[in-house]
Amino acid sequence: MTAATIRSEQTAAPAPHPHVPAPADARPWWGLVLAAGLLGVGTTITQTVERIAYLKNPQALSICDINSTLSCTSVFSHWQSSALGIPNSLIGLTVFAVLGSAGLAGVLGARPPRAYVATLLGLTVFMAGFITWYMEQSAFAIRVLCLFCVGCAVSVVTAGVGITRVAAAQHALGDGRAGYWLRLLVHSRADLVAWFGLALVIAAMLLFGLVLR
Repeated sequence: MTAATIRSEQTAAPAPHPHVPAPADARPWWGLVLAAGLLGVGTTITQTVERIAYLKNPQALSICDINSTLSCTSVFSHWQSSALGIPNSLIGLTVFAVLGSAGLAGVLGARPPRAYVATLLGLTVFMAGFITWYMEQSAFAIRVLCLFCVGCAVSVVTAGVGITRVAAAQHALGDGRAGYWLRLLVHSRADLVAWFGLALVIAAMLLFGLVLR
């Protein structure tokens, strides 16, 4: 073996990442995902029923029509409530049903494939971005808040905490750089700062857009 070959192999070999321990037991975090999924399913089903009633009679009041600021029917008339072409509640219902069923399986001891857990993490991050955008629109464009959407936001943040910890515990992003940074995020508890920080951002938007306007 020539010196050039040795240098080439040394250059190609990736430097190993320092070991970062993953959470020891994922089952409690699966329980958190299950709770978030159940809450999300409950709120989105209620939203869907309310929207059907609104389509039948736009003058009918929703159970969350409290005043001009807290009102579901006022939100239904805006395009943001069907931003992707179908009611947002149906998108949320699908995602929360998937998360809830996965959480139940995890609590019962199932160990889903890494790719499946990574997909759940991706869905949760997508929902986090979507609900943040929707809350921004509710606060500053629509100027009306649907209380069930608040329930969805709580569900997303709760699911985010749980599925991030599950993904780290089960090495869902593999043992390479992505997996290392995920485990480091969890080990340093920076994931909790990120998810609860998102909740504070949403709360601040609603405060400034709806209360202090």
